[in-house]
Amino acid sequence: MKTSIKRKVAVFGLDGITFDLLQPWLDEGRLPNLARLLDTGTGGRLRSTIPPVSASAWASFSTGTNPGQHGLVDFTYPAADSYQITITNGRTRAVPALWELVNAAGGECGVVSMPMTYPPQPLNGFMVCSFLTPSADSQYTYPPELQNEITEKCGPFPLHMSEKGRGKNPALFVQAVKQMEIDRAKAVRHLLQNKPWDLFLYVFETTDNLQHEVWHLLDESHPLHDPEMAAKVLPDILDYYATVDRLLGEMLALLPEDTLVVILSDHGFGPFHKFFHINNWLAENGWLKFKRTPLSLLKRTAFKLGVTPINALKWITRLRLGGMRKNVKRGRGGGMLRRLFLSFNDVDWARTKAFSVGNFGQVYLNVEGKRPLGTVTPAEYDQLRDQIAAAAKKFRDPEDGGQVVPTVYKREEVFHGISSEKLPDLVLHTDRAKYVSFGHADFGSNKLVEPSTGQTGHHHMVGVIGLNGPHVAAHTVLSEASLLDLAPTILHYMGLSVPAYMDGKVLTDAFTPEFNAANPIKAVDIDLTSSGQSGGVSNEEEALVMEKLRDLGYVA
Repeated sequence: MKTSIKRKVAVFGLDGITFDLLQPWLDEGRLPNLARLLDTGTGGRLRSTIPPVSASAWASFSTGTNPGQHGLVDFTYPAADSYQITITNGRTRAVPALWELVNAAGGECGVVSMPMTYPPQPLNGFMVCSFLTPSADSQYTYPPELQNEITEKCGPFPLHMSEKGRGKNPALFVQAVKQMEIDRAKAVRHLLQNKPWDLFLYVFETTDNLQHEVWHLLDESHPLHDPEMAAKVLPDILDYYATVDRLLGEMLALLPEDTLVVILSDHGFGPFHKFFHINNWLAENGWLKFKRTPLSLLKRTAFKLGVTPINALKWITRLRLGGMRKNVKRGRGGGMLRRLFLSFNDVDWARTKAFSVGNFGQVYLNVEGKRPLGTVTPAEYDQLRDQIAAAAKKFRDPEDGGQVVPTVYKREEVFHGISSEKLPDLVLHTDRAKYVSFGHADFGSNKLVEPSTGQTGHHHMVGVIGLNGPHVAAHTVLSEASLLDLAPTILHYMGLSVPAYMDGKVLTDAFTPEFNAANPIKAVDIDLTSSGQSGGVSNEEEALVMEKLRDLGYVA
């Protein structure tokens, strides 16, 4: 196929990085490669998706669309016509990704460690999946033989986050995630040196994982800040970020000189102090009801007395029973814990109006005709949403009176497109500097609000964007850039048309006036109704992926 590609682009994602954390280190010269890219190119702050979760955000980056088009809003979601909790994957996405569009124009693409790409899809180029790959025995590359090539030339490609030191020894955990990036970088350098590409994408995933675990050590105002531990671990944290910067520099040195380099994070990061248990709150307000069977009544009594997954996790952690701690974290799908603790198995769906699935305030109404035991009629739908939204904004932290949910979005206010009907009816957008909705288990605690357990940092709305290379308006600042703007901007820079369905816009301010004058934006209409993907993962693979999500703390 004759290529229409005019220019090369290399994209490096650093998941969850934020100027709030990195700026002092950039100013001090600790991150010279990142600083050079940002200082001599153009960049600024980058607004993420609502909600700001990697599953949704990376899909929005790669498609240029809001979740209502591509269909991903979290790692887990209730099936459209039931109460079964299922996981998202690379085939869930309903809109073509950036690399598919470049392929269609005759270009070659390399996609490495991009979240939400498993199972790997055939493409003109190569793909290496990592995040949510079920196991090392899974086929995680395209072409399939690339898997053995990487192993032989570079050693095994690390697929999953190490548990070393997690929750107990922060320094050991930091060292483990640093080693993971070092080992992955061997494969990235091999691919850059030996495979042709017009568009290359690689995501450093561990920046996100690290910040979840150690934010309290970097933030003196955090209620869990430990000055002694912070002083002990800070050298390892600084060494980790310096290592990531060094690895980035080594990759940049392998790029052709005429390559546009894009640096970005899918969302920002910051502190959080407390969990908000939405399903408990919905139950307290009468919108979620429980069965009256003897077993469910017994489990509810135990729940009220403190027999909960979070309390079990606390006791196991205190007793240093690491293996059991991991099993409790993996409780949702493994039958024992779901039978032991209060769960969705105990919900009386025939009397329930609303329920929550996910870590970002997603509330689904139990709509008649949409779910098997739906109770919400079309006539009461809008009124019920208004009631839940008003009550959420009125709700206050029982401890200090703080407003937990300052903003509530109705589905149509933030989502639109071919997939919007399967997305949440409401998003209770918490005060992200302090509260995160708890989605790790159906009913993780018997409290409405309580101090966080495990993670101390979480996703915020504003990340980082930087562009550097030919035709970039050097030494300038981008303002009001959105994550959705990157796909159309990259396509336009490569000399391709921008699909009209994309919600993002071309960031013309990133380029010189001469480039903009010589390269007017070209739009093209593409019918999305026939662009969805089919297939996915087997039941066995889904169970393994759910286990990985539990290890990362996204579900229990």
